[in-house]
Amino acid sequence: MSEKLTPETSAWGWKALIIAFVLSMLFMGFFYLAVNNEPDYMPSQKRKAAQENVVPATAEQYQMSAEEHAAMPVSSEATHQGH
Repeated sequence: MSEKLTPETSAWGWKALIIAFVLSMLFMGFFYLAVNNEPDYMPSQKRKAAQENVVPATAEQYQMSAEEHAAMPVSSEATHQGH
């Protein structure tokens, strides 16, 4: 009973160690990619997409002349849309 099971004496010792190391590196690589790539449904991605889709309104869209557009009062609500 003096025989101890060590990696040097076991038939599966080093093989099991190498297999465990490779599997753990695969898992860590997969986890790294999952953390770094945020899917579209994440809140930060939704905000980014919403900011990209905002198009400022122009006078031509409302069919008004440049003088009418310049004479419009500026409201604080219109200037702080994204905040």
